[in-house]
Amino acid sequence: MRSIGARLGISLFVSLLLAGVLVGQGALWWLEREQRRISAGQLRDEAASVLAAMVPGPDGLVLEQEMLDPAYRRPLSGRYFVVLIDGQRWRSRSLWDARLPLPENPGMDTELLPGPDGQSLLRYRTRFRRDGQDLTVVVAQDYAPQQASFRDTRTAALLAWVLVLAALALVQQWLIRRGLKPLNAARRQIEQLRGGQRAELDQEVARELRPLVTEINRLQRHMEQQLDRSRHALGDLGHALKTPLAVLRNRCDTELRQRAPELHALLLAQLDQIEANVRRALGRARVAAGATAATRFEPGQDLEALADTLRRAHRKPLNLVVQGTGLPPLAVERGDMLELLGNLLDNACKWAAGEVRLTLARDGGLLTVTVDDDGPGIPPSRREQVLQRGRRLDERVAGDGLGLAIVSDTVAAYGGQLTLTDSPLGGLRVRLTLPLPD
Repeated sequence: MRSIGARLGISLFVSLLLAGVLVGQGALWWLEREQRRISAGQLRDEAASVLAAMVPGPDGLVLEQEMLDPAYRRPLSGRYFVVLIDGQRWRSRSLWDARLPLPENPGMDTELLPGPDGQSLLRYRTRFRRDGQDLTVVVAQDYAPQQASFRDTRTAALLAWVLVLAALALVQQWLIRRGLKPLNAARRQIEQLRGGQRAELDQEVARELRPLVTEINRLQRHMEQQLDRSRHALGDLGHALKTPLAVLRNRCDTELRQRAPELHALLLAQLDQIEANVRRALGRARVAAGATAATRFEPGQDLEALADTLRRAHRKPLNLVVQGTGLPPLAVERGDMLELLGNLLDNACKWAAGEVRLTLARDGGLLTVTVDDDGPGIPPSRREQVLQRGRRLDERVAGDGLGLAIVSDTVAAYGGQLTLTDSPLGGLRVRLTLPLPD
């Protein structure tokens, strides 16, 4: 579908074209009419000059050739006349041996008559009375030169109009683009608003757009309030479920397993399923809420703060290298990213011998996070176990075994991928990819 600017441009261009055609046709009709009127005036003057050449003779009026315009004596000059007096006929010598048909009605003939030598004759008939005699004078003029001049004028006018129309179309396109600039700016701001790069649209816009911008900002604030309330409600629900779930899990002790092993296994399975469903629901709610300008993840600020916190938390010689702080703000929830990176780095710092490396890279709509350490690593056969909630491979290191499981749940909620491989540093490499919103 064409854009508004294209539709406006086509509509205005068609309007200009139709207006130009109508004006051009009207101008051509007026020019033709004026040309005929001028020619009619010239023929009336010619008829009067022919009448003046009729002088009294011994037997009535005779034609005095010397009083005529020289053009009437030059053969096929394009100017001709015929005079009728009581059955007598005088012809101009310019007709030579050609015959000039006489129009039936007085006045200017409406049609052009084919003349000698390819000429187009415009005829005029009038009647006079002189010295008691009635005279009929018919004068004719070659209209072909005027037609040629008219065609040249029409061609020049058409070319000029095409140039003017092209110039008007360019000016029109420039005016349309200039007029649509506020709309384009608003569209870009809406894209930034959707991507979490701004909190609201600028209010300093054209007067016609101000009500729309105001309503969009109002809707944005309303949606953020609703999302905050939903997020808090889900968080409260998750915390409210923790206590009864913990009570039920505590009742699934060794004594219950010995007395009723089937009931013990059933309760544990159902509790695990409830906890998994709650985690998935909370993760989907966070992802669906999306990032706003106030909650988006900014690598330049957030990574340095997270790295400083981890250096202070792990009191051992540790070289924590962070790469990717130069990335622009990302349309991902800051809380989710800090939870992901915090768990990954905390786990790596626990097991690292002296070096941990975090790398962030963006490739189009994909964010890649890589965490390497120089610790003992994890055998390939046991890597799936560490992604399960509460599973720990070594009880000597403090922790509850939830770090990588939380990371796996969050990555799955975002529709990303999590892989565990060998690190070039000698330990474990955790690599996750997250799709970013358009």
